[in-house]
Amino acid sequence: MPTPSDSPKPLPLLHSMELDVNIFDTDCYGVMWHGAYTKWLEMGRVKLLEAQGYAFPKPGDPEGYVFPVVEQTLKYKRSAPYGDKLVLSTRLAVEGYKLLFLQNFRSQNTDQVTVEAVTTVVVVDAQWRVQRRLPEALKVIMGLSPGIA
Repeated sequence: MPTPSDSPKPLPLLHSMELDVNIFDTDCYGVMWHGAYTKWLEMGRVKLLEAQGYAFPKPGDPEGYVFPVVEQTLKYKRSAPYGDKLVLSTRLAVEGYKLLFLQNFRSQNTDQVTVEAVTTVVVVDAQWRVQRRLPEALKVIMGLSPGIA
């Protein structure tokens, strides 16, 4: 299982987004609840691919691909209190036919990383068949040479 420190080298793609630690994302101690991070991680992955020109398919689209999560590792480093402003940075690495999203949350108030995450996804087609080779359209979006992965 890859951890944030031993993941493959990321591609030169980067997406950053800001978010506020809202009251509905916090626990009874007033800090970001551990489970709330996963929705933001998903948003970061989607926004990175959209920023590269990938248009996510509508359900049932026979030409589209879906990216189910097969593994996710989070390392909680510091708490993020209610009212904090975080920056989520998302990078992408390729490991065979799997995509690894390397992400971290950094507090704008303290400039410290609060969470590091690695999310592994596979690419499946509309019939839910795992693609053992990355589709050419995704390679182009990622800036990979033909024949890689």
